[in-house]
Formats: sequence, structure tokens, C-alpha cells
Amino acid sequence: MASIKVMLLTWKKLKTGENPIVLRIIKDRKRKLISIGHNCDPELWDDNNKDNKVKKEHPNAKRINLLIRTKINDAERLILKYEEEKKEYTLEEITKILTGQKTTITVLKYHDELIEQFKKTKKLGNAKVYNDSKRSLKKFNNESDFYFTDINYSFLKRYESYFREHNAKETAISYYMRTLRAVYNSAIKEGYCKQDSYPFTQYKISDLNTKTAKRALNKTIIQKIAGLSLSEVKYIHARNYFLFSYYNMGLNFTDLARLKWNNIIDNRLHYKREKTGKIYGIKLLEPAIKILDYYKEKYYQGDQGYIFPILNEGHITETSIRNRIHKIIGQVNKNLKELPGLDEPNLNLTTYVARHSWATIMKKSGVSTSIISAGLGHDSERTTQVYLDSFDNEVLDEANKNIL
Repeated sequence: MASIKVMLLTWKKLKTGENPIVLRIIKDRKRKLISIGHNCDPELWDDNNKDNKVKKEHPNAKRINLLIRTKINDAERLILKYEEEKKEYTLEEITKILTGQKTTITVLKYHDELIEQFKKTKKLGNAKVYNDSKRSLKKFNNESDFYFTDINYSFLKRYESYFREHNAKETAISYYMRTLRAVYNSAIKEGYCKQDSYPFTQYKISDLNTKTAKRALNKTIIQKIAGLSLSEVKYIHARNYFLFSYYNMGLNFTDLARLKWNNIIDNRLHYKREKTGKIYGIKLLEPAIKILDYYKEKYYQGDQGYIFPILNEGHITETSIRNRIHKIIGQVNKNLKELPGLDEPNLNLTTYVARHSWATIMKKSGVSTSIISAGLGHDSERTTQVYLDSFDNEVLDEANKNIL
């Protein structure tokens, strides 16, 4: 373990006749001196004391001696932390931390730190987003790591061009740029880079054209989907998942997959949205009840069992659950595009369209944006959220009838 001591630097005399007080750290026969920010006249320095401190005659004795004890304690705690965690460290690293400087870290290495933090807090969705970002940046930079100081306006424009060369959509480019911006902002907060070098002031992500073609369906097409005569199970499931989402305020597919029979109480669907943690209690519409009847007859395995045959008791870990949902949603979207008898070219039907259609049809029916936001769970919209909490279930229940 490293040795720590405060001493008067006797060989360095200042113009005032005083000498600097320094914290000396020795590790592996190497020495590092760190100034504590105060000086002392040799006559007022007590080096006979085992703690080495200024004599009580010094006009600032109490304040300086308190600072000395604090500096020693900080250094001892830091080194002890490294020792207990069995991590290697250098005197340069210790010095930078004790003097308020963060050690230099590469961009990809910092991604690893953030990914690990998300995994520890069970935020696997965020971990995946940052892992996607890391993989993309690594390919862009020819498998090499780099520093935050390398990220400037020119870097970002080249990164954007890299995506365009690979025929990426504007929404995809925006996704990666926003993630990189979030990483950069986090690095600033942690002291790994400086605000005055912030490249996203000049490079505007908002300049990207992320507007997508409207994908909402009207009631006529929704009813046509509901009325299809289907025989193949894969198409029945795809249609049912789509409609159940639509009938329940654009229920997200991830939340739909996790539903169990004990989420149904007195003809109401009670669940907590995975993404936001918002609690819902939705009155089930008659078409939604009929869908539940279908699955209860064919797949019911008790109140603790899943409603839809997407997950099963074998999916225990959060990772296995997410991987399964990701796989099934791809299959469902493929099957939705192939629904027999729909005969609606260029419809591009996906599970997300159910959510978008619910919101659009509600809006066209004269329902206020704030009530629609309550149903969708857009609690990131601060202004809207002020109104959302004032709506009870009855208001939403009544409004939801507009989709039939």
C-alpha cells in the first residue's frame, strides 16, 4: 500500500521566506508531491509532531491543520478503495483525482462504463442503446478508440456521412447522434471533458429530416382488419396483438407481451408501463374482451400465466425476456404485412401503427391532446403532464370509446 505524509518542502523557498506545504505519496518507490495550497514559515512548522502540522502560534493554525487532516483522510480513503477493489492505480491517477482532475478516458471505454452502470440498475434497454452506439462508433473509426477531444463539428459531419454512405435513414442517424450527445453530456458532468469544447452547439441534430410518413389507419381499415377471416395461427396472433394494442390506448408491444391474467381485474386492464413506470387501469372494450376470451380458451395456464403465447415460464432473466420479445415483434410485423385478404397495398402495417392509429383517430374524434397524451403515457411532456394527473380513469374510459 502507498504511504502518505504531509511535509514542508524545505528545499523550495518562496519570496515570502515561506515553504510550500505538500502531501507526499510514495508507491512502488516512486514519489508524488501535491500542494495543499498553503505555505508556512519553517519556524512555525512542527515536524516533531507525528502528523506534521503547523504550530499553534501560526495565525491560521486551526484552519491549515484541519485542511492537512482532510487531505490525508481523502488520500487514504481513495487508496483504500483501490486496494479493497483490487484495482491497479498510478500516482498520476491519484494526483488527478485528489486535485479535482478526472483521469483521461476514451470514448469507447466510457461507453463501457455507462453500459455497465445500466446493467447493474437493470436498465437493459438503455444498455442496448449505448452498446449500439459503441459498435457504430467503433466501425466508423476503423475499430480504433478515440478521445472526447477528437469529437468536433468535422467529426460529427463525417460520422453523419458514414451513415449516409451506408444508406441509413435520417431517423437512424438521429438515433445515433442523440445517443452520442447523451454520452458527451454525461462525460462533461463527470469531468472527463469540458463544456467549452461541446461540439453539438455548432452541429444541430435538429437539422436532420426525421419526419416520417404518416402511418395511422382510419376506422374503416381497422374494422377491415378486425373482420378478416383468418385460419393460420400466426396471422390470428398478429391480428389479435395489433387490435388488442389498438383497443387499449396503443398498448406497447413490450407491455402486451408481459401481461398476465392477474392483470385483468373486473374487466379492467391494470399494468405498469415498462418504459415509464406509469400505472394504467383501462376499461376493456368489448372487442378486447373477445380477444381475451380466445386466449383464455386456448392458452390459459392460471392467473400467474402469460395471457399471450409470447413469453413462458422459461423466460426468467430480463435479458431472455427482451430477446424473446425482440424476436417475436419482428415475426409479428412480418405477418401483419402479409395478412391474407387485407388487400391494402403500401400499408406497411406494424405493431406501432396500432398505437399511432389510436392517437390519430382519437384526435379526429375531437378528444383533447392532453387526454390522448394521458393514454399514451407521454409524461416527458412537462406542460401536458400538469393536466394528465387531473384525469381519472372515467375520463379516459369514455374517451377511448371513440375508437370503435
